[in-house]
Amino acid sequence: MGILPGMVKRLGWYLPEQLVLKITLAGSDPSIWRRVEVESGLTLDDLHYVIQCVFNWNDEHLYQFLAPPGGKLTRKARREARRYDDMPHSPYFVDDDERSNERADEVMIGRIFTPECKQIVYEYDFGDSWEHIVKLERSTPGGDPDHIPQCVGGENAAPLEDVGGIYGFYQWIDALRKPKSEFHDEAVEWLGEDFDPARFDLGAANKRLARTFKLTPKRPRKPRKKK
Repeated sequence: MGILPGMVKRLGWYLPEQLVLKITLAGSDPSIWRRVEVESGLTLDDLHYVIQCVFNWNDEHLYQFLAPPGGKLTRKARREARRYDDMPHSPYFVDDDERSNERADEVMIGRIFTPECKQIVYEYDFGDSWEHIVKLERSTPGGDPDHIPQCVGGENAAPLEDVGGIYGFYQWIDALRKPKSEFHDEAVEWLGEDFDPARFDLGAANKRLARTFKLTPKRPRKPRKKK
């Protein structure tokens, strides 16, 4: 993950707010979730990096956001959802119903989360298909554009990359717990012998956020030359 210059991209008018979002990994049981506080001027691409940080992903795969009508998560709503991703605009990148996806770095989250749409879907790695439900819990007027995203809560360890999706993740955990399993040694290699699925390190998550979203220092102005 790189440092995002200036952190907030100005893409026209928006309402400055502080947003509290709860991000839950779909299919996880017990629930794997993180709660973050972000500024409404962040783009969806910025939010992608926030989620990468708090779930300790490695940003090795493609992603997309789905903003379904009314924030509904039904199959019909998903089919009608607006899609945002990080692929370049091209006439060749067109989905099944002839609508081109929109760029995630060209829309601010303050325009996505509205009273009519309080939850969206974030999918990372189209092979393992890690789906996250991103829900707006609270919005407070007067956001600070220089606010560094903060993780304020969470539970349970996130899966590692490339473990075969949520069901594969739980199969590896099961094998790790059973020394006699034929897959135990592989599970130790994948997860590590001391892997604790109930552990979440809040401090480490915030350190990753601070490294990724650190502010670019402002250069001091040069004094004007006297005429």
